[in-house]
Amino acid sequence: MVIFDENISFDHYFGTYPNAANPPGKPPFFAEPGTPAVNNLTNTLLQHNPDAAAPFRLDRSEAVTCDNDNHYKDEQEAYDGGLLNEFSEILSATGVGCTPNLSMGYCDGNTVTALWNYAQHFAMSDNFFGTEFGTTVMGHLNLVSGQTGVKTAS
Repeated sequence: MVIFDENISFDHYFGTYPNAANPPGKPPFFAEPGTPAVNNLTNTLLQHNPDAAAPFRLDRSEAVTCDNDNHYKDEQEAYDGGLLNEFSEILSATGVGCTPNLSMGYCDGNTVTALWNYAQHFAMSDNFFGTEFGTTVMGHLNLVSGQTGVKTAS
């Protein structure tokens, strides 16, 4: 089984895995003993992020969000020549009612509990970096075939 969510980053769902905030009055999440940490949002990235907006935790009330931008050119611009510092400005959803700087928002085990429970029993690709920019179709093709297709001259 492969869970492949489109237009959402790994850090959006697993940014602080396996450590959940466990705020009062919310269902708590506690990782099983021996659960390894993922390559995620460290304290340095949470407190001194190079992006204009700092990462922020999304509460259970914010679990359903607007869709972030996933256009080819915009994704390349957000990567900013490898500096990775323009996500909030370029890729955050901008529609009416969308959370500002949404691309910097992350959930935890109190927000996306089912996904974190799956992660307790299955493998995760926390060091996976897609080889393509752009919309869903290219991502699906690359996931299944390892490439996005080849254009040949006619």
